[in-house]
Amino acid sequence: MAIVSTGVGSTMLAHVLRTIVGATRCRVFDWRYRVRTCGVVSLDRLTIESDNARHGVLYHPTHPKFLFEVLGALDIDYERYRFIDLGSGKGRVLLVASEFPFREVLGVEFARELHEIACQNLQRYRSPSQKTRNVRSVYGDAIAFEFPVAPLVLFLANPFGPGVLVPVLRRLQQSLTAHPRDAIIVYAAPDHGELIERETVLKCVERSIYHNTYRVLGGAS
Repeated sequence: MAIVSTGVGSTMLAHVLRTIVGATRCRVFDWRYRVRTCGVVSLDRLTIESDNARHGVLYHPTHPKFLFEVLGALDIDYERYRFIDLGSGKGRVLLVASEFPFREVLGVEFARELHEIACQNLQRYRSPSQKTRNVRSVYGDAIAFEFPVAPLVLFLANPFGPGVLVPVLRRLQQSLTAHPRDAIIVYAAPDHGELIERETVLKCVERSIYHNTYRVLGGAS
């Protein structure tokens, strides 16, 4: 009897293959640049002094291929923009962002161990195509972060729930109201994307399976 594959079976196989390929690319990235960004880490295994830990999401690094594609498609004058990753974990997003000529690349992480690994990775990372070395990780809570007065690209890999996201977005809106300027949010795994348009003037300009992009044009800065 011939065995006919079902649509469900084919879909599951494709998902498994994508997962394997993605994991392999991540390990190759770490091996190539002698960094440590792989591995899922639960927050209960980390030192977190903030009361907002209950709103946090486990550390799960974003795939390098996805990052290169998304950041490469922004169609901006990168040198005008500061790139900020809230919930930056071990710093993989910061490393990839440094391959673009951003004015500054900054990560904010409230888990001490992840922040320390990110700092080590930033020191080790060497790439002939790296466009900026103005890269750093800040140990702190995203809810207290003061946004720099410059055009912004804000990256969120679903780092926290509404309990932190809403105050962060309100602080961003206050900053944009006081100092109108361009702002972009790249929201990967956008579980709470509706809050961005509710709490800020940014509007969704792109929706995809893995991320949404939000933007407001606020004039030169």
